[in-house]
Amino acid sequence: EHFYRDLYNGHWIAGGRVLAGAGDLFRLKTLANCFVTGIESDNIEAIYKAAAECARTYSYGGGVGVDITPLRPRDSVVHNAADSSTGAVSFMELFSMTTGLIGQSGRRGALMLTIDIKHPDIMHFIKVKKMPNWVTNQIVEQCKWSNKFSTEQLSEIKRQVLDNTQIRFANTSIKVSDEFMQAVKEETEYKRDTIIVYRKLHKLRLTEALQDDGYYYSLGIPSKDINDYEIMQTFHDEEKMNAWLQEEFGRTIRKEDLNDKHRRDVYGDYLLDVGRDDWELAVKYAGDFLLYFASAPSGEIRELVKARDIWNLFVESNYHSAEPGLIFWSQMSKYSPSNYVGRPIISTNPCAEVPLEAGGACNLGSMNLSRFVVDGFTPKAKIDWEQLKISTGNCIRFLDNVVSWNELLNPLEKQRDAASETRRLGLGIMGIADMFFQLGIDYDSEQGIDLMEEVMSFINDTAYMASSELAKEKGPSDIFDYDAYSRCPFFEDALSEETRDHIKQYGLRNIALTSIAPTGTISNIIKSFEIGNENYIGVSGGIEPLFALFYTRRAESFDNQFFQVFHSTLQAYVDLNNLNDKIKDVKKEFDLEDILPSSFFKTAHTISHEKRIRIQSVCQRYVDHSISSTINLPEDIEPEVISRIYLDAWSKGLKGITIYRDGSRYPILTVEGKKTDFQEFREKHFEMEISKDKVVEFTGDEIMVLEDGTLSTPFHYFRKTMGVKDAKEIEVV
Repeated sequence: EHFYRDLYNGHWIAGGRVLAGAGDLFRLKTLANCFVTGIESDNIEAIYKAAAECARTYSYGGGVGVDITPLRPRDSVVHNAADSSTGAVSFMELFSMTTGLIGQSGRRGALMLTIDIKHPDIMHFIKVKKMPNWVTNQIVEQCKWSNKFSTEQLSEIKRQVLDNTQIRFANTSIKVSDEFMQAVKEETEYKRDTIIVYRKLHKLRLTEALQDDGYYYSLGIPSKDINDYEIMQTFHDEEKMNAWLQEEFGRTIRKEDLNDKHRRDVYGDYLLDVGRDDWELAVKYAGDFLLYFASAPSGEIRELVKARDIWNLFVESNYHSAEPGLIFWSQMSKYSPSNYVGRPIISTNPCAEVPLEAGGACNLGSMNLSRFVVDGFTPKAKIDWEQLKISTGNCIRFLDNVVSWNELLNPLEKQRDAASETRRLGLGIMGIADMFFQLGIDYDSEQGIDLMEEVMSFINDTAYMASSELAKEKGPSDIFDYDAYSRCPFFEDALSEETRDHIKQYGLRNIALTSIAPTGTISNIIKSFEIGNENYIGVSGGIEPLFALFYTRRAESFDNQFFQVFHSTLQAYVDLNNLNDKIKDVKKEFDLEDILPSSFFKTAHTISHEKRIRIQSVCQRYVDHSISSTINLPEDIEPEVISRIYLDAWSKGLKGITIYRDGSRYPILTVEGKKTDFQEFREKHFEMEISKDKVVEFTGDEIMVLEDGTLSTPFHYFRKTMGVKDAKEIEVV
């Protein structure tokens, strides 16, 4: 009865797999949304076993994450007829095609492929969707031989083929560590030839890390704790460094030794013992980063690179194709409760909001914040905290029941075991924008940010208390151990003392409980508002602001007339205030400025990325899994802005974020087909004379590194330095 009442009133809703599979007793369907499959060993049998596990999971309706980090790099030794390996990245197509081949009632499965930032194949991973393979080249060559296409058309054909054939059925993300991000920050703040001398605490040296000796690379190739390092001095040449070392410690370093990658530890530092008991020196050039892989069969592979070289390639790929994504793996692992009870995470589900152990499974549900506002759109509007508490507890009980019901419906035995042990839940939210509309609060205001923290803290604490009550009633998770679990920083930072004490006494039914998913379908079918017997359907998804106030539809039965469909709570406001006559001829959102309150205009394209990151960082404090979120940027954004957003997201403690630049995957169509200045400019071809013998050709939106290390394009460069306002002003440089 409690579940029915909540569902009827739109207080919460279970994830899509529950809606699709619950009650269907005649087909094998899992009710869990998210799975992760591990590649158990670096060999052919393990690779194809993982692919088979993916296929079986897809056949039950699940989505899968696979980490390819344990696979040896390209050209490393193999002991078979091949002599050398094709590398970890070469097997991405296998997992992608497996995903594309298995049907799910008219849809395909979803796949996330991840790799650790220290893997020597990282550059190939970043470029994999943009480096033409044999199929792409053959298609383009056939089109070229036909003599039916211009150079520009062939270029567009190549782009379309790349987008639609190579690793087509997978999302890709890099598991980046604090070690790497610190190296990027170093190189950004200092010139790359600057020598940095760190004081390194804890004289524990890791000069070799063989997978066979217990370093399981799916969990993340060994990465330094940057909190153990503090800068002592910086130098611009080796001579000055050695003068200082001689004076302070009576030691020097030969330049050839400092530049020898085999004299670095696995973190890329040259370690120098200066006779101190509790610390030593770690010396490196700014931005030095060691790519590393080691196992008995493959041997040790080391490559000393600059972090900004990897970073710039990532930003370029992200700018042009919105992939790969970034997962801040150090933060993800540190705040993952399951890591502290023997179930360490290795990858994430396809939308990256649920990090899981090998074989891990999770089912999702979301609270609809729009339905917990009483007296909405009035001066008395407020949140019904008591109802939110009751409904959150109901949802946790419901989702825990789903875990029990679904145990035998998980496709693989390892998934059934993991679900039974961890009983993971992914309780999230949706309808944030609709809540703010009803309260008359701007999404990105200080008041709005403070309210979001209060709401998230309340839901999280209530969820954990509900899980502890279930543990008291039904028994805790089989792997719950208070002493181990309480070492997770999330336990101390995100829960009230009352809840922690209750957990200490009774335990937890579920090892992890919260996650904010995109809620694509379920946010479109849930009730947002009601006036009398009139129900309004659809709310904003996940943590996102509203994308647009209305969209345009074509009525085919009325001579192809176009009409506007307004977002549900906007329409409710209009109906409450009898404003339909004023909005019937609206063409643009700014036409509504004199009709609607200002809070309605805080949509995806009007909120700054700084505020989006801040809001997500506030919410992340109270989410034990992760948050799937996308920042939308205009088509003509400068690449360096994308770089700064990701760096800011890392510094603010986010576990991950997605950036989507308009037009980065699909061309933007403007009104009447008119091209913007940026669209005109990017199609132009330029020449730059690098030297007397070398001329480089490029287009107007290709990324270039400026002298100060920042990323730009010819469009942005000319606009800044020459005041170019019209693409026609520049032809050839």
